[in-house]
Amino acid sequence: MEFSNPLHLMNVSNLFQMLISTYFLYFKTYTMNTDISKRIKSGIVILLLIIPIVSFCRAGNHDCLITNVNIVDVNTGKILKNKTIAIDNNRITAIYDKEIAGSDSTIVIDGKGKYLIPGLWDMHAHYKWNRIDTEPLLIANGITGVREMWADMPEYVKVPKNTPQEGVVSPDIYFAADFIDGNPPAFPGSLIVTNTEEAIAAVNNQIEKKVDFLKVYNTLTEVAFMAIANEASKRNIPFAGHIPNTVSIYKAIEAGMASSEHLQGFLEGCIPQNKNENSNISMEEFINSFSEERFDSLCSVLAKSNMWLCPTLVVNRANCYLNDSIFINDNRKSYLQSYVIDLWKLQLSAYTQSQIDTFVKSARVRYFFELSLIGKMNEKGVKFIAGTDFPNPYVFPGFSLHDELSLMVKGGMPALDVLKSATLNAAIFMNKRADFGSVEAGKLASLVLLNKNPLENIENTKTIETVIIQGKVYNRRALDLMLEQAKSNAR
Repeated sequence: MEFSNPLHLMNVSNLFQMLISTYFLYFKTYTMNTDISKRIKSGIVILLLIIPIVSFCRAGNHDCLITNVNIVDVNTGKILKNKTIAIDNNRITAIYDKEIAGSDSTIVIDGKGKYLIPGLWDMHAHYKWNRIDTEPLLIANGITGVREMWADMPEYVKVPKNTPQEGVVSPDIYFAADFIDGNPPAFPGSLIVTNTEEAIAAVNNQIEKKVDFLKVYNTLTEVAFMAIANEASKRNIPFAGHIPNTVSIYKAIEAGMASSEHLQGFLEGCIPQNKNENSNISMEEFINSFSEERFDSLCSVLAKSNMWLCPTLVVNRANCYLNDSIFINDNRKSYLQSYVIDLWKLQLSAYTQSQIDTFVKSARVRYFFELSLIGKMNEKGVKFIAGTDFPNPYVFPGFSLHDELSLMVKGGMPALDVLKSATLNAAIFMNKRADFGSVEAGKLASLVLLNKNPLENIENTKTIETVIIQGKVYNRRALDLMLEQAKSNAR
């Protein structure tokens, strides 16, 4: 809620001039009837009274103030109570220990009883192909940044030319362009790499597109994968994505892979090799071969490495319920354009209902087992970032990141560590801690004001009152209008 402070009615510079003029007028009058020592003492007393007032008023000359707010310190897990956050342009410029007055042009947000967290990052997203339709859903859900995992969706996805909603600011983006895959590629339009020469060409191609990192995919051979890793190291550019089918997670860690998505390769690293090579056994038999010793060993290696895991539990869960009528009738579909729903249907149309049922049964067994390991992995030092993989079937831009955080808690992670996965960890992973990840002076002003404490219940990340993205303020009414417009456009 925004409000006007009575002190805003007086311009700071005018107030300053008035106080100084009053001081000199009083001092001049007083000196006519007072001895010199009393004059000096009186002048000092008056100045000591004026200086705090002037300092108080000048301190409040900011573009935006969030007053009396509780800051969730994601570094320590502490709640910093009753702070005032000052924002100028697109940065946090100061954090005060008490409420201060602003100028008559200052936007003042009442943070009393509320909780301020850093803007959330969805660290596995497919955003740019339909960003105009996606941005309002992200911002309304407090997502102020995304890691773009594939900018150029296949040609068969036809996105209508839409006009962006007025005043909507784009999230910050950490960017990959194309899939780099083997032959045949999993998706059309991928860059195909089978040898060192093609690896060098692919890396150069992506660097020319000014990407932040490379995205590798399933069908790369180990030889091609290592060639990409070597060239990426030479060119000092990270690579991340899917651990290829022919590459072990240990090999991917050794190669310097920055992140692994969907927990691919992790469970295989905890299973004896002979079971990994046996494609005839059921998922139940496969999981029954799980080795606690191998699990501990792999967690130890991951904890000491530079690899992060982006589990995308929400898309793994969706794979478990593709034949569940309640799950697939989620009312959040009403926010999505028809072409997104058509994409979902297209992805599933290649399979018979019997095939889907068989897939779902296997996926469900694996999903729930992997979910049970999340907390243990976290305790052993495995590093996590939070992502969703929207717009895969039944993964909703913006909304599903909150589902992801809830699932991570359900898997055994403390709420603080889960919140870090979408804030501080994201900034560390991207090497952007100077700009993002925590509520501190000097950071970019991308923030989310919550009505309830997310450390008490991670579901409280949904209690959004205000979103500030790059210094632009969206109150609850503005966020609701965004959602209403998105739903109207979808209709």
